[in-house]
Amino acid sequence: MKKAKRLTALLLALAMVFAMTACGDTADTPSASQAPTPSQSAGPEESQTPAASADGVVAPITPEELGSGSVKWTETKMSDGWVQVTNEGGETLGYSADSGVSLIQVDGYAFKDLDRDGVLDGYEDWRNDDETRAMDLASQMSVDEMTPLFTHGGWASFGYSIEEGSDDYVYIQNGGRGGVTRSAASSGNTSMAISWVNALQSLCESSGNWGIPATISADPANISNTIDQLSLGATFDTDTAFDLGVKTSRMYRSVGITMLLGPQTDLVTTPILARATGDYTEDPALNRDLTDAYISGLQSTWAEDGTDLGWGEDSLYAIVKHYAGAGAAEGGRNDHFDGGRFDVFPNNNYEAHLIAYFDAAFNLTRSITKASGVMPNYAAAYSTDGSLGAQVGGAYSEYKMGMLLDTGYQGFILTDWQITEDGGAGSYTVEDLTVAERFAALYKNGIHQVGGTTNLEGAAEGFELVEDELGEDEALSILRNAVYHFVLSQMQVGLYENAYVTSDYAFNTVWNNDTDAYALELQKKSVIMLKNSDNTISQSDGTKKTVYIPYQFNTGSAASSSAEATPASWEPAMDLTAVGEYFNVVTDTVGDPSGSDADGNPVYTENDVVRAGAADLAGCDMVLVPMSSPITDSSLTDEGIWTPPSIQYEAYTAKTARRESIGGTVSTEIINDGYGTKSQDVKENRSYYGNTAARSSSYGDLEMLQYVESAVPGSCKVVVLMDAKNPMVWSEVEPLADAILLYYGTSMSSGWFFDETLLSIASGEAEPSGLLNLQQPASMEAVEAQAEDTPRDMECYVDADGNTYDFAFGLNWSGVINDERVQKYNVEPLTKVENIEFYYANEK
Repeated sequence: MKKAKRLTALLLALAMVFAMTACGDTADTPSASQAPTPSQSAGPEESQTPAASADGVVAPITPEELGSGSVKWTETKMSDGWVQVTNEGGETLGYSADSGVSLIQVDGYAFKDLDRDGVLDGYEDWRNDDETRAMDLASQMSVDEMTPLFTHGGWASFGYSIEEGSDDYVYIQNGGRGGVTRSAASSGNTSMAISWVNALQSLCESSGNWGIPATISADPANISNTIDQLSLGATFDTDTAFDLGVKTSRMYRSVGITMLLGPQTDLVTTPILARATGDYTEDPALNRDLTDAYISGLQSTWAEDGTDLGWGEDSLYAIVKHYAGAGAAEGGRNDHFDGGRFDVFPNNNYEAHLIAYFDAAFNLTRSITKASGVMPNYAAAYSTDGSLGAQVGGAYSEYKMGMLLDTGYQGFILTDWQITEDGGAGSYTVEDLTVAERFAALYKNGIHQVGGTTNLEGAAEGFELVEDELGEDEALSILRNAVYHFVLSQMQVGLYENAYVTSDYAFNTVWNNDTDAYALELQKKSVIMLKNSDNTISQSDGTKKTVYIPYQFNTGSAASSSAEATPASWEPAMDLTAVGEYFNVVTDTVGDPSGSDADGNPVYTENDVVRAGAADLAGCDMVLVPMSSPITDSSLTDEGIWTPPSIQYEAYTAKTARRESIGGTVSTEIINDGYGTKSQDVKENRSYYGNTAARSSSYGDLEMLQYVESAVPGSCKVVVLMDAKNPMVWSEVEPLADAILLYYGTSMSSGWFFDETLLSIASGEAEPSGLLNLQQPASMEAVEAQAEDTPRDMECYVDADGNTYDFAFGLNWSGVINDERVQKYNVEPLTKVENIEFYYANEK
């Protein structure tokens, strides 16, 4: 009944949109909260445009002869092949001369005739506000033209052109317009990205009846070596977050990307969370403020004087994720797989996981764009009493999606990837449905676009099921609403004016010396000094210290279907040239390889290094030991046994874990109780109690530290450089180190953290200022004792200097940091949402 009521409410809201548009009043249209003024497309004052009709269509305008009268536009052929049109006091346009699109002129201004019908349609008129234009377009499209827009795939053709017959070519020709890529934003790909983006947009412009551009999305959230989310969390600095958002949007836009599949705002309320590297923190208030600041910088276009211009040419549409509760994964398991099927809330603390959405992303305080898009999560929020809704993924959850509608959210809703496909990343919660039935369920649940699929047939068949169930009118309203929101997201970032990019701007904006300098300063802000016994690291007096950099053995790898075999090797733990800029260097030597492979070719073995001698080490001030934090994910073995997660290097046996998991699939089994057969519900037990996780894959780093600590004299201080992915158990590392620098350098875009960042701090040239955004556990037993849904509830590690590695802890040259950041955030964690009236599913 509640679902029917919400569906009715959705349809009534859409009907009101048409009515408001017909009256020329768009203040209450969908996503009106996202529109700054009328919008960035408001035209010159003297221009008058017709109001929309009751069905949302704006009456077309008959143009004047091109070039006649008082011409207020000029054309320029750009070096990257497309044509730029500059309107005096109006929008700058871009189009491809090869696409079949031409210009039309009204009131002396130029407009693109995207549908090639010779008149100026409402959606082509950049003087109209975005909402009116989006409604005009959505209201005119046929079902066959709209259902492909319910999909958002992955662009597979990255290169200098789009080959006819390629997957992307076929997808576009058949009406698809959404796709994700990481290639366009990668180092060394800028020239290719410009060519590919322009070819893709030209193809879109020439395909179909409406000239709809492509939305190119990207993931992850950092580009040009700027810091990612955990690193940004460690700065505790909302001004830095805002500035990073502004610059990130410009960088992504310069290579043609208009939508960020992020930021990821899951609260890391369990330290074993497999996907922690993509988040900010475990603290709801810090998470809220960073989310607000970053998205505000990202979505608005900002004038040089700091004026908020709202949606515009520098705007990057944010899809905040994963709504909601993905940080409370039982066992910390990755919800891309069935192992991560359940988020659990043992302290009934689900509401805390909504704060970043309803108190930040959907109610921005720094930007007049107001609200971002949203991506529902994969996993089911587990409850035994139905308080968190049905045991299905976020996009299928009536409770989660209903809360968006009930509280007035009107932004764009894009699902996570592959949730409609058999065997897809998140279809494990709806295994009993066909692909078409999954699409149908998403249509009815208010979803606007399905991520990770180009299954146009499934989208069409799903709509037919909705039509059979609800009737043509209701089904069509649902579909138009979805298309409206997608088209609106494109309108807001200016794609219908100009979807093309230039090489000069791109090379001046990404992957250059200026962005390297900016990234370096950001990285320095994110490094956390956890330990500094006897001022091992102090402000430099200008003289170079001497450091020992040991060599590390790499065992190599066997060939696979995606990579060639790599031979074993010995390599210095850090770039010796980079280290030499800051220190005098002592290191090991490597002899000739003493082993051989199956073909008799020489290969290195673990015996081929000659370690630095005692005399050399006696002259060293410190030894730098780069390490990667340990993380072993919980998994199901072929024998059906759940192994424990672990964040220590040594093997771990879960002797204090729950004997029975909170989450578990309930199935019906037929049993014989001696009196006959009967059916009985049986709940799956996903507990890993008593089972053992093997040594961490990074155990060799601990062995290196143990060797170094035993080899160097007491006068040579041991400095650990910890590349962290999660919190970790420090009892294996801290006693062997005189100083510890923690940084978050491992993410989806691994390898972006500069050695120079760490060396500048270790040498005393730059002062560390980062703070712990994640508690560090006293032991694995402390990990097991904390609740998955509750922030900052863990017993924390205490080091030899008496410092507790708790939230908001960090050191600088003077000692423990206690500045305004610490005082603001090191308070009782938030648990309640302010901007909505929260309710459980069984309360309404």
